[in-house]
Parts: sequence; C-alpha cells; structure tokens
Amino acid sequence: MPLTRRSVLAMTTAGLVLPGRVCAAPASERRFLFVFVRGGWDTSRVFTPLFDNPYASQEDGAVLASAGNIPFVDHPDRPSVRTFFERWHEDLAVLNGFEVRSVTHERCRKILMTGSADGQDDWPTLLAAHGSTELVLPHIVVSGPAYSNRHSAKIVRVGSAGQLPELLDGTALERSTQAVAPPSGDLGALQDAFLREQLETLGSAAGRGRESALIQGYVGALDQLAATAEYTDALDLVPSYGGCSRDLTNDAKAVLDTFELGLSRCGMIQHNGWCDSSWDTHDANDAQTLHFEELFGYLSAILEDLETRTGPDGDALARSTTVVVISEMGRHPQLNSYGGKDHWTFTSAMLLGAGIRGGQVVGSLDDNGTGVPIDLTSGEPSGSGTVPLASHLGATLLALGDVDPAEHLDESPIQALLS
Repeated sequence: MPLTRRSVLAMTTAGLVLPGRVCAAPASERRFLFVFVRGGWDTSRVFTPLFDNPYASQEDGAVLASAGNIPFVDHPDRPSVRTFFERWHEDLAVLNGFEVRSVTHERCRKILMTGSADGQDDWPTLLAAHGSTELVLPHIVVSGPAYSNRHSAKIVRVGSAGQLPELLDGTALERSTQAVAPPSGDLGALQDAFLREQLETLGSAAGRGRESALIQGYVGALDQLAATAEYTDALDLVPSYGGCSRDLTNDAKAVLDTFELGLSRCGMIQHNGWCDSSWDTHDANDAQTLHFEELFGYLSAILEDLETRTGPDGDALARSTTVVVISEMGRHPQLNSYGGKDHWTFTSAMLLGAGIRGGQVVGSLDDNGTGVPIDLTSGEPSGSGTVPLASHLGATLLALGDVDPAEHLDESPIQALLS
C-alpha cells in the first residue's frame, strides 16, 4: 500500500508520529540502517576463525581466507560470504569479541540495543530523537526489535506482517467482524477540513504553553505533509517473501526509500534465518551455513541498492548512511551432544559505510572463546585495555550520529572504528 498524504496524516493524528515540523533530513545528517540477525549467530563460521584453537569445533571444509586486511572463514557452501568480503571489505569494519553479558534471548537483545536490561531507549531511537529535524518516520521498524522509554514517539512500527499499511488503507477495518468501513474520499476531505478548523480554534484559545505548542505542531504537520505528498505516494511498506524466507532486500528497500525521501533517520530490518528457521541452532549447527549464505546474499543486494540512490540533498545516499549488522549473542565454541552450539555471551558486529574506518577487524577471541581486551583508541590488543561491551558499540554509534554518548552511557566509543 503506498503511503499517501492522508496515510501520514492518520499516523500524525493517531500519535504514531511526533507532532512538529515535518521536513526532509538535512544533508549532514547521518542515517542508519540496522540489520538484526535474530537468534544468535555462530561467529566462528565467518568472523572469528578458530582453526588454531584446540578447544573449538571448526566445521569440515572451512579454510582461512582474507579480503584486504579482513580475515574470514571461507567455505564452498558459502560463496555469498566470499563475494561480499571481496566486494565490500574496504568499506567494512568488523568488531569481534564484544560481550552482551547474558545468555537469554530477550535480555541479550535489550542489552545489545540499549546497553542495559532496564528498559532504556535503544540506539536507533536515541539517534532519531536527537536528529536536528523532526521527521515523519524518525525510526521506522519494518521488522525486528525496538526498545523505548522517553522517546517512544520516535518509533514507527510497520508490523511483522505489515499491519500498519492495513490500518492506514482501511484493510484492517474491512476484515473486522464489526460493522465498520473506512470513509470515502469526499468524507475524508471534510474530516481533514474539520480537524484543521478545530485545531486552529483550540490553538487560539490555548494561549501559550505546552498545550498550545502541541496543537501548533499538529497544524504545522498538516502544512508540511501537503508539501511532501508527491514523494510519499511512492513509499510501499508491504512485506514480501522470496521463496520460503521474508525478502530482506524488499524490507531494506522500504527503509532506503524513507531515507531517500528525507522521511527517516534510522530503520530496522530483521533476518530470521533461511526459510525463517531461526539462527538459534542448539542442534544441527550446520544450518548456520544456510543462514549465512542467505544473509550475505541479501547484504550484497542491499548495499548495491544503496549505491544507486540519491539522498534528499542530491548527494549519494551511501555517503551519509551507515549499515549496522548485529545479532544478540554468539554460539559457544564447542559443539554440544546434539551437534549444535549453545548460547555464548561474546558476539560480533559489522559496520559499513559512512563514518566507518573500513578495511579492518577490531577485537578477537582468546582460546577460551572470550573477548580480548583492546585499546579503544587504536583497536589493538592491550593487557591494560577493555573487553568491549554492547554499550561500547552503542557509544560508537551515538558518536557517529553526533549524539554525545556521555549523556546516555558510562562507556566511551571505540574510536578505532571511526574514520
């Protein structure tokens, strides 16, 4: 369903969009596409080669390979991984061996995304909340986790099955067992006019203060939405499937469309594994190969799409977009009795694009599979350094988005990752 002026207006008046001045993101505003890998990936399949580790289980047929300065695990059944590293290694930084300090999925996700399990705003929400401009869809969640506290109004959830488009175009009402139907176009126009008249009347009576500012924000939103209607007509938020898996490139396209139109600063999409069968491989760990092969094929297609796009300022969108690929946990280095790998607190992340010092790996695992302390400035191993945490990654992302990490976290950014 195309997102029209009336659809965006519906989100605004329903409180799904923060009222205020609505306009395109400025040229200097960095944008963030988050790709969340749900279930916990086995980092030893790609990011953390463990061939020399006598305590680790390395798959048969895997070999150590490299692209530029980035080592990775290559395998005949994962050609998309090899293709990805060969094509994008100069733009890519890998962070290995950072810890989420939990082995339960939901708690790990919260810690990964917020640095805490206490219900804080997550990184994309904070980035959206501290942008320099009020946007129509500040942080658009096509699929995947989102955590909010103070800035819930910055998150717009499409819904895992595209529920938001169905609410906006009236399809959800048509499926309802209640006798309701969406208004006609003429009636909708009358409703819009009535809403504007009521808002202007209330604004005149409110005087000054929070109530008046809120009402004037809605009025301003009406004006700006009318000006952006020609762009929002092209936005499609309906999910699709490729074979037996949700089409991640289509989900990413929806987010990149909002970036290109200047409607969003952050977006979240989620990969659930090959055929949506989950990355949580407590048995049959070889399924990780299928998951990585599909994921990296999607990532290559997403980055190629990004390379073709122009931002609202007329500059290449890739120059202002950072892609963040993360999973809530890793897998234990050893196979269990079922041929799978259990939860592990140490994991990896990939950062690509704008603001990233590419062509490098920061961090590693020791023989026990735990993170090695690093110097946060150089990224080099250091006995007096710090084992990276999820909050260090979060501080790095906030710094990338010109948000002061010290206002939200006790940890410092990993400066070695920043260009």
